[in-house]
Amino acid sequence: MTNIIKLHDEQTTNPLALNDKYKFDVGLRPIFNHFVEDYHDENRDIYKEIDGYSQVWDTTNDLPIPNGVVGSKYHPTAYHELVDRCSEGLVKANLDKGCTVKDAMYEGGAKFVRTISYPNITIEPKTRKQGDIIRFEVVLRSSLDGSWVHSLQILPIRLLCSNGMVGVDSNYKLIFNFKHTTGFNPSVIRDKVMIGQESFQEMQTWFESLSNAEVTADDVKALLKQTLFKKQAQKDAELKENKTFNWMMEQFLRETKDLGMTMWAVYNMLTHYATHTPLRRSNTPIHSRVVTDQQQIMMVMRSPQWHRLVA
Repeated sequence: MTNIIKLHDEQTTNPLALNDKYKFDVGLRPIFNHFVEDYHDENRDIYKEIDGYSQVWDTTNDLPIPNGVVGSKYHPTAYHELVDRCSEGLVKANLDKGCTVKDAMYEGGAKFVRTISYPNITIEPKTRKQGDIIRFEVVLRSSLDGSWVHSLQILPIRLLCSNGMVGVDSNYKLIFNFKHTTGFNPSVIRDKVMIGQESFQEMQTWFESLSNAEVTADDVKALLKQTLFKKQAQKDAELKENKTFNWMMEQFLRETKDLGMTMWAVYNMLTHYATHTPLRRSNTPIHSRVVTDQQQIMMVMRSPQWHRLVA
């Protein structure tokens, strides 16, 4: 098992600090139906509150959150509150130094993603490609439109191609979802991140097992047809006109040039598909599509077809 290197660089600034543009408070405001009523030959505006629904509001800047109509039981949490709790948890886990942070909001503030990278926390599985280094990242996601729960994801990043190593074996605990803010507290975050660290270390052996599992192109076609393209394959067994299927097979063959005809090449093809989104299959924004694609890849890797090939 590879030991994780923990950095203790002396820094004059806090790498986990949040930019002021993300520090707005939020609240709920009622929603009204507007209609015009004829009253003694005069038009009168009538506003009636809609029961059971509210609009999430940026109360600092006095702006509505796009797509922020939510149910009456929804309780929005400001991004800066979540970041503060996450940062405190990382301090407790001794992961507050030697990192770089990238923050992003999408859809006018409806969604937020924080990516924390640790350049010196790595593993190097023995694969057919020398210097196949995997880096440790922590990703925080949340939303104010009710579309995402608060989540923490441990995301191994393969440096040779910047693939996010998503959809790993379910034995490894890498994704932690929180339906309620009360559970998203620093002590729980510390515990979850430390579990994720242990899983990250243990994944080296699993990656190496994928590199040793040989497959044929027909094996990969069958895997895709029985999982991601099951419905499409029922109508068209060969999927010759399916652009996504054809791209995935072409990407698999590209991966084999360095990784051989192995499940490691299959896995990297799948993660490239999920994290680089080469084909825009809909008008869904990229940040949302990546989440959906990751879920699809996890479905493939938990299928009996996948487990037969890696056995």
